[in-house]
Amino acid sequence: MSDAVMEADRHFVAALARGDSKAVAGLLDEKFNWIDGFGRVMTVGQVSGMTPLLADEKGLKPIVHRYGDVASVVVEGDKKYLLRIWAKRAPGWRLLVYHEVSQDVPVFGHGPGKKEWHNPCFELPYEPKTQDERDCLASWQALEIAVMRHLPEEWVKYVADEFSLYAATRQHTKTGRVAVIEEQRRTNANSAPSPLVWNEMIGFPNAIVMRCEHQPFHGKATRVSRVFTKRNGQWLMAVSFQTSRQDAPVKTI
Repeated sequence: MSDAVMEADRHFVAALARGDSKAVAGLLDEKFNWIDGFGRVMTVGQVSGMTPLLADEKGLKPIVHRYGDVASVVVEGDKKYLLRIWAKRAPGWRLLVYHEVSQDVPVFGHGPGKKEWHNPCFELPYEPKTQDERDCLASWQALEIAVMRHLPEEWVKYVADEFSLYAATRQHTKTGRVAVIEEQRRTNANSAPSPLVWNEMIGFPNAIVMRCEHQPFHGKATRVSRVFTKRNGQWLMAVSFQTSRQDAPVKTI
């Protein structure tokens, strides 16, 4: 891992913990957003005075992965989790995403799911802008079809070995997620993925950062941050952080 990106990450954590807004601002990408544990989204001009979920992260060891000009940093605390996505820009490494997941936040119980659903498996409310976006989204849709149809042997084709998923009610590695799909196959569960309602993709050589919102079939909208990496010509999902919007209305589809 590049010393430069880890140095930038350490500087950011320290500046945020001591409330140094100027130092924090100097490390933010122009496309930066912060998703807090309640699903609220803040941009560059709104982060002054924000309280970090895990304080100065003393004693916590980050889980770091490098994907060319993108690096993901995951930090695990007591029922609290952070994702920082760094992007290599001309001036140096800049923070693109700061995403919190808290398992201490009240969760609105979701209702019954659907057996089959068209969005996002077969159609999307988003028009890809590049060939990489088209290929990445096709891979993601194949992954979601495998979830919906209980095909763990297919799902693993589109997921990096270091895959991790964090949400208010669950936390999975690649092996753990496979076990869930196998159990859903055993019980023939309704497991169609939640529909996509908004999406943004930020592309880099061999990596794409996806920021989006899903609407559960019954419940509150969910903010999601994902990193995809391209290996041997195949796009793979590497990390997914999911936080319900506590300020969103409860909807039923």
